[in-house]
Amino acid sequence: MVIQLPAVGETTTIVFRLPTSIWADTVHLVGDFNGWSTSATPMRCSEQYWEVTVVLTTGSTYAYAYLLDGIDWCSEHSCVERAVGATPPITLHPAPIAHAQRMAMAEHYR
Repeated sequence: MVIQLPAVGETTTIVFRLPTSIWADTVHLVGDFNGWSTSATPMRCSEQYWEVTVVLTTGSTYAYAYLLDGIDWCSEHSCVERAVGATPPITLHPAPIAHAQRMAMAEHYR
């Protein structure tokens, strides 16, 4: 699940969540916004969710995926919830797994 908060100036806060029913010891958010780095954006585990908050440039488009335990990739259906007052200043697309793997591998060898 992706929650988009209202934009503040040139930035928008986005909360990414996965249910803790996903069996993993570590989960990282990987995407255009962090150069497809497989370690730059770790998610925190609470009782209900794996969660991370990122601040992105308003008006941009981003693709993303999740990396579980540094090995397994997962994506999700596009499910963006917008908080009251949040217009769609950011477009988020779950990346197909093969695309996420290629982009992360390309970034790894830069």
